[in-house]
Amino acid sequence: MDNGTNDASASEPRRNRVLKRKPLTFAARWNIKLLRGLQAKLKVDPEADLSALLPENYTETLRSHKKFVQEPDIVFRVDDIRSKISPTPCTITSELSDDLKDLLRDRDLPHAVMDLLARGELVYQSVGGASAVFRVSQRIVVKITDEESASTELGSLLYLQEYLPAFLAPRPHGLIRIGLFYLLFTTRMPGLDLERAWPHLDDIHKKSIGVQIDRLLTQLRSLSKPSDLPLGGVQGEGCKDARRGLRVNKKPIMDAKQFQDFIFSGSTTASPVYIQLLRDLVPISPRCVFTHGDIRPANIMVDQGEDGTWEVVAIIDWEASGFYPEYWESVKMTNNLTPGDNDDWYKYLPGSSGPWQYTIQCGRDAYIGRVGAVRLDEVEAHYAVRRVGHGAVAGDGEGGVVVG
Repeated sequence: MDNGTNDASASEPRRNRVLKRKPLTFAARWNIKLLRGLQAKLKVDPEADLSALLPENYTETLRSHKKFVQEPDIVFRVDDIRSKISPTPCTITSELSDDLKDLLRDRDLPHAVMDLLARGELVYQSVGGASAVFRVSQRIVVKITDEESASTELGSLLYLQEYLPAFLAPRPHGLIRIGLFYLLFTTRMPGLDLERAWPHLDDIHKKSIGVQIDRLLTQLRSLSKPSDLPLGGVQGEGCKDARRGLRVNKKPIMDAKQFQDFIFSGSTTASPVYIQLLRDLVPISPRCVFTHGDIRPANIMVDQGEDGTWEVVAIIDWEASGFYPEYWESVKMTNNLTPGDNDDWYKYLPGSSGPWQYTIQCGRDAYIGRVGAVRLDEVEAHYAVRRVGHGAVAGDGEGGVVVG
């Protein structure tokens, strides 16, 4: 999630949208869509009871749709996530701030939300367009995402606001469900993301940034897990392992041992002996702390002062956060590091929670390609693999590691 730096008004027209007037009202189009659905059901059962096929709140919904102000409809490009959003149902799932209420004032909620999104400036869109961030005012951005991601991030931001109020993180402004999507409104943070700033920093500034991040993570890790709270998201969403496709535990995980059970579960190729050997490499540390779970330059906002120094102003994008074993932050920091990676960001990782502090855990993660992912087909996709007899040697052409 990136908050951007463009100060142009969010109300200005954007090139990626086209104004087009349609002859039918929103209520009329809704009726037509409903009618098509009825026709399809009648083909299956011509004697069906039409009154039973209509939505229970049909009259109320139609009346609401008729209230829509007839303005030119905004048609988005097909690759714009906003083109996939239906204005109904639209419900507030977490209290809205006064600032956000002002932006939505005096309007029917679905229409007000759609209009606000239409006027927003695109800041970031994920690969594949599954989520996106728009600036909707000088002080507020909105992330369009799924329920699970929105719930985890909102829960963590509220938790930090209560238990670590001075921490440099966005403040939540509310959560709205609209159609199949969730809109998480948060504070727009100043500056630019470190991913864009990093190439312009010298060694001194990079070291300074690393020290600042270290201090922030030390603050974060001062929050220990309450004994009755499961690991993972603070609202009970469970633990997430997104290093090779998202996995979420099905049963509550209460301690580090159960978390390790989860991490090493799901293999279809590795033997119990092999898995146990990997588990025995590291003794279980019982300490579980608050963890961001995705510390990388794109999620760190920085700003340059008048004296030329760079300051960390916020850590953003808390979708993977929650309470995890103390080493998890370090493992996630280095998870994307490959043998051919030349990004010197990894040389300046924070000391207290970086790979130097948890060398065995990070080494184990690198050893098997992804912790718990002892599937050879996945390892082959990540490394150049040369099979030898009944095993396989994986490496970068200059040696290898036995992985199966």
